[in-house]
Amino acid sequence: MAAAFFAAGRFFAAFFAAGRFLATAFFLAGAFFAAAFFLAGAFLATAFFLAGAFFAAAFFLAGAFFAAAFFLAGAFLAGAFFFAAGATFPPWDSTLNQIGTRGTSMVFSLQSPH
Repeated sequence: MAAAFFAAGRFFAAFFAAGRFLATAFFLAGAFFAAAFFLAGAFLATAFFLAGAFFAAAFFLAGAFFAAAFFLAGAFLAGAFFFAAGATFPPWDSTLNQIGTRGTSMVFSLQSPH
Protein backbone atom coordinates (compact mmCIF):
# COMPACT_ATOMS: atom_id res chain seq x y z
CA MET A 1 0.00 0.00 0.00
CA ALA A 2 2.84 2.36 0.78
CA ALA A 3 4.34 1.63 -2.63
CA ALA A 4 1.14 2.80 -4.25
CA PHE A 5 1.29 6.07 -2.35
CA PHE A 6 4.93 6.52 -3.31
CA ALA A 7 4.08 5.74 -6.93
CA ALA A 8 1.22 8.23 -6.83
CA GLY A 9 3.56 10.77 -5.24
CA ARG A 10 6.12 10.28 -7.99
CA PHE A 11 3.34 10.50 -10.57
CA PHE A 12 2.09 13.79 -9.15
CA ALA A 13 5.67 15.02 -8.72
CA ALA A 14 6.13 14.46 -12.43
CA PHE A 15 3.04 16.57 -13.07
CA PHE A 16 4.43 19.21 -10.70
CA ALA A 17 7.77 19.22 -12.54
CA ALA A 18 5.99 19.41 -15.88
CA GLY A 19 3.88 22.28 -14.55
CA ARG A 20 7.00 24.12 -13.39
CA PHE A 21 8.62 23.55 -16.79
CA LEU A 22 5.56 24.78 -18.69
CA ALA A 23 5.12 27.70 -16.33
CA THR A 24 8.73 28.73 -16.93
CA ALA A 25 8.32 28.24 -20.68
CA PHE A 26 5.14 30.30 -20.84
CA PHE A 27 6.65 32.94 -18.55
CA LEU A 28 9.75 33.25 -20.72
CA ALA A 29 7.66 33.22 -23.90
CA GLY A 30 5.47 35.95 -22.45
CA ALA A 31 8.53 37.97 -21.46
CA PHE A 32 10.02 37.46 -24.93
CA PHE A 33 6.84 38.58 -26.68
CA ALA A 34 6.42 41.47 -24.28
CA ALA A 35 9.93 42.65 -25.09
CA ALA A 36 9.34 42.09 -28.80
CA PHE A 37 6.09 44.08 -28.83
CA PHE A 38 7.62 46.78 -26.63
CA LEU A 39 10.60 47.15 -28.94
CA ALA A 40 8.37 47.04 -32.02
CA GLY A 41 6.20 49.74 -30.49
CA ALA A 42 9.25 51.83 -29.67
CA PHE A 43 10.59 51.32 -33.20
CA LEU A 44 7.29 52.28 -34.83
CA ALA A 45 6.87 55.24 -32.52
CA THR A 46 10.36 56.42 -33.45
CA ALA A 47 9.69 55.80 -37.13
CA PHE A 48 6.44 57.74 -37.06
CA PHE A 49 8.02 60.49 -34.99
CA LEU A 50 10.90 60.84 -37.42
CA ALA A 51 8.53 60.69 -40.38
CA GLY A 52 6.39 63.33 -38.71
CA ALA A 53 9.44 65.49 -38.09
CA PHE A 54 10.54 64.99 -41.70
CA PHE A 55 7.14 65.94 -43.08
CA ALA A 56 6.87 68.86 -40.68
CA ALA A 57 10.25 70.13 -41.86
CA ALA A 58 9.27 69.54 -45.48
CA PHE A 59 6.01 71.47 -45.14
CA PHE A 60 7.75 74.21 -43.16
CA LEU A 61 10.43 74.61 -45.82
CA ALA A 62 7.84 74.47 -48.60
CA GLY A 63 5.85 77.16 -46.81
CA ALA A 64 8.97 79.28 -46.40
CA PHE A 65 9.85 78.78 -50.07
CA PHE A 66 6.39 79.81 -51.24
CA ALA A 67 6.34 82.73 -48.83
CA ALA A 68 9.65 83.94 -50.24
CA ALA A 69 8.43 83.38 -53.80
CA PHE A 70 5.22 85.35 -53.26
CA PHE A 71 7.09 88.04 -51.34
CA LEU A 72 9.64 88.46 -54.14
CA ALA A 73 6.92 88.36 -56.78
CA GLY A 74 5.05 91.06 -54.89
CA ALA A 75 8.20 93.15 -54.57
CA PHE A 76 8.88 92.74 -58.29
CA LEU A 77 5.35 93.76 -59.23
CA ALA A 78 5.47 96.69 -56.83
CA GLY A 79 8.66 97.86 -58.52
CA ALA A 80 7.11 97.34 -61.94
CA PHE A 81 4.02 99.35 -61.02
CA PHE A 82 6.12 102.13 -59.49
CA PHE A 83 8.20 102.24 -62.66
CA ALA A 84 5.08 102.26 -64.83
CA ALA A 85 3.58 105.03 -62.73
CA GLY A 86 6.73 107.11 -63.00
CA ALA A 87 7.22 106.41 -66.70
CA THR A 88 3.68 107.46 -67.61
CA PHE A 89 3.44 110.63 -65.52
CA PRO A 90 2.47 113.25 -66.58
CA PRO A 91 0.40 111.60 -69.28
CA TRP A 92 0.86 114.48 -71.74
CA ASP A 93 4.65 114.22 -71.44
CA SER A 94 5.06 110.49 -71.04
CA THR A 95 8.16 108.73 -72.33
CA LEU A 96 5.90 105.80 -73.27
CA ASN A 97 3.43 107.96 -75.23
CA GLN A 98 5.49 110.05 -77.61
CA ILE A 99 3.72 109.35 -80.89
CA GLY A 100 1.07 111.88 -81.78
CA THR A 101 1.69 114.30 -78.93
CA ARG A 102 2.76 117.91 -78.99
CA GLY A 103 5.27 119.43 -76.68
CA THR A 104 8.95 119.90 -76.13
CA SER A 105 9.65 116.23 -75.53
CA MET A 106 8.10 115.09 -78.81
CA VAL A 107 10.26 112.47 -80.48
CA PHE A 108 8.16 111.42 -83.49
CA SER A 109 4.97 112.85 -84.91
CA LEU A 110 2.96 112.33 -88.04
CA GLN A 111 1.17 115.67 -87.62
CA SER A 112 2.34 118.97 -88.93
CA PRO A 113 4.10 121.11 -86.33
CA HIS A 114 1.67 124.05 -86.48
